[in-house]
Amino acid sequence: RERKFGPGKDRFGQTIATEQAIRIESREQTVKLTRAKKDEEAFSAKVLVYRVDGALDGLEATNFLSAVTSDMDAEEPNHIVLVCDDMPYLTSSGLRSIMTIGKRLMGKGGRLVLAGLCGLAEQIVATSGFSTIFPVVADLSEARRTLGGQP
Repeated sequence: RERKFGPGKDRFGQTIATEQAIRIESREQTVKLTRAKKDEEAFSAKVLVYRVDGALDGLEATNFLSAVTSDMDAEEPNHIVLVCDDMPYLTSSGLRSIMTIGKRLMGKGGRLVLAGLCGLAEQIVATSGFSTIFPVVADLSEARRTLGGQP
């Protein structure tokens, strides 16, 4: 007979660390990257907006980087906004992908903006020092103001 257990509990019903609970839940789904073209229209410059849904780790980070750089090659944006309010955490692979995208934009005078970070993902970005390199804002409206678009 199979026992069901909830987030934050192992198969024996014992409480486990929050990071582990998030990691277990996230392993069951892959990250979903959605291009938010309607949101892009509100910016005065050429901006790509992506909504990141799920953890940005390992293979997911590689796929994420590939998808975004492909769009960058095709559309040559001035800036990119990552809306991360549904991203529970990211690993060093995710940070590396974000840094690669950000450095590429900065080399052309552009910026990468991280919007809606919360919980563990926000802590990881702050602890890694990324919040001193890339603007971290509360939401898409603040990202628009940061990049000079309409609120």
